[in-house]
Amino acid sequence: MKTWRHATIAALLAAPLIGLTTASATADLPTRTAGTAPDAAPAGVATYADEAGDVRKRKLDLRKVVVRNTADAVTVRVLLPGVRRTYDYPLGYVSVWLDTDRARRGPEYGHFMQFWSDYRFAETQGWREDPTPEWGHSPEGACVADAGLRGDRKHRLRWFEYRVVKRDGCFEADAVRVAVTTVNEGENHPYRLYDRPFRDHLTAKHAWTPWVEQAG
Repeated sequence: MKTWRHATIAALLAAPLIGLTTASATADLPTRTAGTAPDAAPAGVATYADEAGDVRKRKLDLRKVVVRNTADAVTVRVLLPGVRRTYDYPLGYVSVWLDTDRARRGPEYGHFMQFWSDYRFAETQGWREDPTPEWGHSPEGACVADAGLRGDRKHRLRWFEYRVVKRDGCFEADAVRVAVTTVNEGENHPYRLYDRPFRDHLTAKHAWTPWVEQAG
């Protein structure tokens, strides 16, 4: 059964997975639009493809990203090639950035998932996490339960879906656009760090999808 797992480590995918990593933080750069997609997507849902095989290590090779924007929540599904063995996750992380303000440069929020560690949803400044009490975990903030993730049922690295609920005083947005990055740093079975990380971006580093308007 596929169920939402909120931002507490013990509940995430029934395994030691996922979370924030400051290793993905970089200086704010000029933004670009992902791929050759139109300037505006149909209201509610849009799918964006990334070139298959454009990163040497296959496990975190981005294939597609599906954005759903409803009156209740924003959901981003990240599709990957998949693996044959359950929990054959690499060392590394996935960052999903959310832009909710057309007048402000860079993202306002991000999902940060680090394999074999933890997961957080956080506010950002530029392309860096900017921790706030509302989304914090020690103690648990008032907004923490509004964000979470789930993965494919057999945990074979086929997709992860990141979701944040819209609620006054926590996450508020009309149109949104996203940028996605994966970083593969090594293997866990057996444990081996690569000499350098292998990064894949949804078309390009800090490249935004078009704006996805809220359905309804």
